[in-house]
Amino acid sequence: MGMNEPALSGDERKTAKEKRNVRKDLLISSVVLTSTAAFFKVAGDVIGRHFYKLAIARNDKTELEGSLRSAQNIGEIPQVVKDTLENQKAFMEKFTNEHHPEEVYLESNDHLKLHGYRFLVHPDSHRWVIPLHGYMNEGSDMFFFTAKFAQRGFNALVPDLRGAGKSEGDYIGMGWDDRLDVVGWIHKIIAEDPEARIVIFGISMGAATAMMTAGEKLPENVAAIIEDCGYTSVADEFSYELHQLYSLPKFPVLPLADRAIRNKAGFSIYQASSVEQLKKACVPMLFIHGEKDTYVPTEMVYKVYEAAPVDKELMIIKDAPHASSSFVHPERYFSGIFSFVEKHL
Repeated sequence: MGMNEPALSGDERKTAKEKRNVRKDLLISSVVLTSTAAFFKVAGDVIGRHFYKLAIARNDKTELEGSLRSAQNIGEIPQVVKDTLENQKAFMEKFTNEHHPEEVYLESNDHLKLHGYRFLVHPDSHRWVIPLHGYMNEGSDMFFFTAKFAQRGFNALVPDLRGAGKSEGDYIGMGWDDRLDVVGWIHKIIAEDPEARIVIFGISMGAATAMMTAGEKLPENVAAIIEDCGYTSVADEFSYELHQLYSLPKFPVLPLADRAIRNKAGFSIYQASSVEQLKKACVPMLFIHGEKDTYVPTEMVYKVYEAAPVDKELMIIKDAPHASSSFVHPERYFSGIFSFVEKHL
């Protein structure tokens, strides 16, 4: 370690070691692949399996946690933000103590048993929100936002996306398979409340799920879609993270990863595109992104915003890292959301 380099904590050393090991495994396999034609299939399978395990396999979430936290580059959290987080936590706990959710289930198109939480806070209201959680999270992580919507007269159905929480699934859907699951949850709400006016709201991977859902044929009950820091496509996000976390090029790793994911999960990372889905969108949309997002780069929001041929608004939150806009500038964040929602309900 150089004299001017700061000492690393135990967690930081562990994270750095994990990143070096991942990079070494992928790099060694890539060298074998490109230098020895006889090992093409073997090396390709090694790379693909390793990436699948690293990125979307359900039982391997912990390996990336430190890397993803460091990728957000939040740095020293100001006291005012810490205070906001504590206030939000207290607000959420008060809400969940007063309103206990009902556990609900849905069978997916591919016969998975999916789980969700239903908050019937306002029995006489036809306002509903479907909050969608991010990567390596689950439905309960969205209860704070559920509580904020409940203040505005909304009931909520909060899914555990496939491969998360109490929902079945061997892999994380990255928004692509999840989009059809969300359509199923929409119809479940309408079956119980035909007059429902539904808002879809997602953060990070949940935001990508919301955008991919926007490209499906949706009932008129869906009044608005809000996405906060979603990616342009799964391929774009994986390519960015390969470079950002491991300093690796997208070729040959990404095509081999795509092959493994197609074999195991049944979809292509190149097919799973928010941009392409948004071109078919018909529902009004609000796009939100943190100005200092280094996990899903801020530049992506301009591409998804441009792709949507709908009534739309764009909100860039100053100084906010990834998935942090709601506590960096909470007043602007929620006033922007509910101003947009009220306009379209």
